[in-house]
Amino acid sequence: MADLSTADEDVAFRRATERVRARIGFAAHVGVYLAIGLLLLVLNLVTTPESLWFFWPMLFWLIALGAHVVVLFGPGMRAIEGWRDREYEREIARMMARRGSDGNDAGTDR
Repeated sequence: MADLSTADEDVAFRRATERVRARIGFAAHVGVYLAIGLLLLVLNLVTTPESLWFFWPMLFWLIALGAHVVVLFGPGMRAIEGWRDREYEREIARMMARRGSDGNDAGTDR
């Protein structure tokens, strides 16, 4: 049977949790974008109906929202995960090397 080891299951669960949280964060970002857009539209129509300006800040925010989409759903998320995993491995190797140079035996915790 090709079951995942406990460590592999932990890594898979952590990655799945991060991806779900990122998607929830994106949904919140879209919700805030729409709410603020509606608020700016109402404010614009109440204060200066002869000059529509609300779409300018919304346009720039939309560009930021597009960048969020690219990072979340594009190759950016996988690249960030790969970089993070490599950094974790480097840091663990550095800590293990430092631990070994401190004169500690491999079987002791301190």
